Amino acid sequence: MTGRGAALAAALFLLAPGAHLLGQGPLDGDQPASGEKADAVRVAIETIAVDRRGTWSVGHDEADIFPGSSGTLSKSATLFGRQRESAREMVQLSVRIAPVLRAEGACALRIDIETRSVTAGAGAPPRPASRVDRRSADLVLKPEEERLVEAYESSVTRGRLALKLRCAVAPPAVVEASPRFVDFLLSIARAEEEKRLRPLKDNGLRATLGRVASNLFSFNVPLEPREGGGKRYRKEEIEVILNPVLVSGGQLQVELRVRGELATISATEATISHPIDRRETLVVAPGEPHRLEIDVASSESQEGWSRVRYQLEVVSRF
Repeated sequence: MTGRGAALAAALFLLAPGAHLLGQGPLDGDQPASGEKADAVRVAIETIAVDRRGTWSVGHDEADIFPGSSGTLSKSATLFGRQRESAREMVQLSVRIAPVLRAEGACALRIDIETRSVTAGAGAPPRPASRVDRRSADLVLKPEEERLVEAYESSVTRGRLALKLRCAVAPPAVVEASPRFVDFLLSIARAEEEKRLRPLKDNGLRATLGRVASNLFSFNVPLEPREGGGKRYRKEEIEVILNPVLVSGGQLQVELRVRGELATISATEATISHPIDRRETLVVAPGEPHRLEIDVASSESQEGWSRVRYQLEVVSRF
């Protein structure tokens, strides 16, 4: 695939060594011999999207998973229809991966994919409804071999999501012998609709390896009253959680989570909530900035707003 554009609002959670592995049996016929120590499998995944903007990368991530366990990848992206005035589709992708090592360094992957989507705009259903699509795949990859697996194809926007996979035996982890401090500079910018992003806040955080640092911000935005209705506002609440896991080879592995919600609250109508839950595993050098964009769209025009964008930047010192 060629012509990749910039990554859209996306984030992920891919299980790192020792982090909440979900127990699941290995593929039939691929169990390690009795008493044999199983090596971890390093799985690399690039999530690729195709829509009106062309072919672009949602993100490239990797994690180590032990055979007999599984890793879970969660990403969200917005796909735009082929025509400029056509529908846009908010897609939440969840992928469960169970690897097994085979002879000569090859690995077998069992992949279960679930996508949930909501459409809005021209050509979308009059009442947006969440659609669920499920598919599975089994494949065997040789060392350094890459394979594409289609994850989702939309009947509304004609957009597509695919996974480019690669796997190999994971190298031994390097564990620090003594506690080590990591300093983070967290910067947050925000914008309504298509307006320019404006800085919202900067905050310094500190944590030791294996300990989390977090920052919560919350505020209310007044909205125009609905015709014939009472006052209303939008509550915005976001928490950023940083967990430095490992320093190795001059690089830091950090688990980043952003959670919260945007909620339309009215005196006369039920609250409409838009949850936020983004997870990502970062591997960064000292002073290297990492940006994460979050794009939240309303589910209907009657909410009094249509879109809010956030940009988070994290810089680490260790």
